[in-house]
Amino acid sequence: MKDSNIDPPKLPLRLLRLFLKKEYVEEVEGDMEEIFRDQAQIYSLTKARRKYAWEVVKLCRPVLIKNLSQLPSLAPTAMLRNYSKTSIRNLMKNPLTSFINIFGLSVAIGICLVVYAFMDFDSSIDQFHKHKNEVFLVTFFADRDGETVQYGTSPRPLPEMLKDDFAKIKKVCRIEDREVVLKHSDNVFHEPVRYVDPTFMEMFSFSLKWGTGASLADLNTVILSEATSIKYFGSENPVGNEILVIFGEGKSKAFKIGGVAAAFPKAHAIDFTVLLNFENIRQADSAYNANDWDKFLSATLIQVEDASDVQFIKERMGKYQALRNQAEDDWAISSFAFEPLGTLHERSAQIRDDISYDDNVEGRIGMPIIAIFMLSLACFNYINIAIVSAAKRLKEIGVRKAIGANRSKVIIQFLTENMVITFFALVIGLFLGSMIFVPWFTQFSGWDLEIRFADNHLWIFLVALLLATGLLSGIYPAFYISKFDTVKIFKGSLQFGRKNPVTKTFLGIQIVLACITITAAVVFMQNNHYQYNRGWGYDQKNALYMNVHDQNAFEKVQAVMMRDPDVLRLSGSKDHLGKNNSMAILRTPPGRQYEVSQLAVDAGYFQTMGLTLLSGRTFKKDAESDRQSLVVNELFVSNLNLPEPLGQRFEINGVKYEIIGVLKDFHSKSFFSEMEPTVFTMAAEQDYRYLSLRVRSGSEKLTYDKMKIEWANLFPEIPFQGGHQEDVWSLFFNSVDRSQTFNNILASIAVLLASLGLYGLVTLNVSGRVREFSIRKTMGAGLKNIASIIVRQYVLLTVLALLIGAPISYYFTKAYLKMIFAYPIPMDYSGVTIAIILLVLVLLAVVSTQIRKVSKTSPVDGLKME
Repeated sequence: MKDSNIDPPKLPLRLLRLFLKKEYVEEVEGDMEEIFRDQAQIYSLTKARRKYAWEVVKLCRPVLIKNLSQLPSLAPTAMLRNYSKTSIRNLMKNPLTSFINIFGLSVAIGICLVVYAFMDFDSSIDQFHKHKNEVFLVTFFADRDGETVQYGTSPRPLPEMLKDDFAKIKKVCRIEDREVVLKHSDNVFHEPVRYVDPTFMEMFSFSLKWGTGASLADLNTVILSEATSIKYFGSENPVGNEILVIFGEGKSKAFKIGGVAAAFPKAHAIDFTVLLNFENIRQADSAYNANDWDKFLSATLIQVEDASDVQFIKERMGKYQALRNQAEDDWAISSFAFEPLGTLHERSAQIRDDISYDDNVEGRIGMPIIAIFMLSLACFNYINIAIVSAAKRLKEIGVRKAIGANRSKVIIQFLTENMVITFFALVIGLFLGSMIFVPWFTQFSGWDLEIRFADNHLWIFLVALLLATGLLSGIYPAFYISKFDTVKIFKGSLQFGRKNPVTKTFLGIQIVLACITITAAVVFMQNNHYQYNRGWGYDQKNALYMNVHDQNAFEKVQAVMMRDPDVLRLSGSKDHLGKNNSMAILRTPPGRQYEVSQLAVDAGYFQTMGLTLLSGRTFKKDAESDRQSLVVNELFVSNLNLPEPLGQRFEINGVKYEIIGVLKDFHSKSFFSEMEPTVFTMAAEQDYRYLSLRVRSGSEKLTYDKMKIEWANLFPEIPFQGGHQEDVWSLFFNSVDRSQTFNNILASIAVLLASLGLYGLVTLNVSGRVREFSIRKTMGAGLKNIASIIVRQYVLLTVLALLIGAPISYYFTKAYLKMIFAYPIPMDYSGVTIAIILLVLVLLAVVSTQIRKVSKTSPVDGLKME
């Protein structure tokens, strides 16, 4: 029986049958259904249906669709042309309302283009690879304290065994990410290197600018990215030249340049700086054992003939699961999984340690919301002004109805006029988006967005945006205005506009939205200050660090720096706060497995870095017993619910450890991430990779310069790596500043749109009551009385809007902050209060412009107006 659950979506199917020529329907529908069922096997059912709908849209080509001229027209062409001319005249006749409507809509459309560019960029990431649906990343699931976690790494022996055991696997590629030093002439830099199998260039569709990808099969060649090639060789073709790769002190090898990659596509997550044949990893690590099930590769990729073959392979992975778990049950694998390259970026936020990096998660949620937010503000502006400005066109509407125009024709007239206005806004918005908003956002965010005018999808989006915006903003005014009674219009008894509840509702919504954006901007400014002044949990001031490549380098630098009188303390470690840490699986006595962050340090590290000891003690120098001791943080104690942590024993990698000290909680990562339960272990001297220093206050720069000079004297071939501890999160604070700037701009735009809408409403309202105000002034009414009349109708509306907007703003901003920051500022109502005060002042300023205008108008001139 046919499964209806995997049928194509019905609405696109109906459209296909409606518009497609009869001679093509059966063939195209059959092919589309076959493609849909194949995609339903590869992707989720929802995504397959979305792709099906998009393919239907792309089939709307002149050669395939019916002759649309045969379809009944909604309105004669001459009538539409006449309505268009009328709307252009109205635009020129009412410049203020035209500017407010067109400017508001164009800004909103420009922002929508930024969102489109972002979503287009995000959905295009790594989609240029030819084999994206046949190449899969091998991942595994493991239980971590009751939570199933997916990892993008894989056991070292797995790739070769998969290749030997499964004929369905065409190619296998191992990837190991390390760091080396590249040297050519006077150019010497630390660079990330990817050790890969030669199949890497066959699986990925990276174009080469010079050379050939096949050169990767040669152990003595290297492939560089274009940026790396320019960095070392300038603009010349370096193929055939040599470059020295320094794996460590006394370990180096000269490689020939076998190829240079062309500039990577803008929408990519996976790339490389340097590619070396995988077998060269033994040059860097002589003890490297490819058969060790206890160790993991950075990634394992497989390529199959058909994507459906992966299910067959997945069902037979139990053998490898057992081999891995026998080697080390602390990292016991519960199952293997395969992630297709085509969707890896989209899924990478849920996969730990994978080779694709996804920092767009919040953007996928937030950017469309921002577009809808701004478009709503602009549409509300238009609706309000269209309804109120119709008061000036009552006679025109009455005449049209009197000479035979029915309601549907009046509706078409106003919708046509609105489409003309929206078209002008679209043209201006396209200019604003492509020339101002997108370039600014690209520079601001770091995402390389662009508006590609050759992109057919862009024009489909613009047409859809034109229709949606035109209809959404114009449908209510058209229906509302079209129902006016002709007799009442000519009698002058028609009362509308002033007390229309819809216009007041929409204005109220605008005030609520403006309140939300201002609150977000104010709270983000407060949060910025909070983040800058939040304690790290240790004393990062007057602390320096530097990377060392081995124990010998550490001892040489230590000997030199100990003689510096400005150096108060000095210590070594394998890991370092804010730079590097390891993950360990800790076994609790009941057999529970618990994942923790691990830092291996020497005995003096705690004092050097200013960590606070709450109870117990830290490691003792040269105490062999402390090699099986743990110093933990408060979070570790609370998560494991240890009332008396000192003396508690745990097992890590088969070795039993005892807690000897508890530290005050500290941040080892930026405030975007939550603190982690952390354990410190005693580092072996041969594992030291960091040298940390505590220096006299005021001597940080001088000592740092000395460190660089001494390093250059000791290791002239290896570039210096180090810095001030205060700078380890500089990128985080840059992100904080960008978030504040972005929210400030959004708030400014929202307030501007709301202010323009209110300005237009008040202006139209006042202009329609000039005779009334002139009579009042003649009868002795003063400015205070006139101002009270104008302000009174907006007071209750504003108060209600703010009463609704205040709690919404509070909870929305709180949730927004929590989504971005692990430790946002504890929110109170001060941000909302400041936002309300600012908004009220802006609204008063807008209304005051019209009060001033009325006060300066002569009563005599006002009474002459019709």
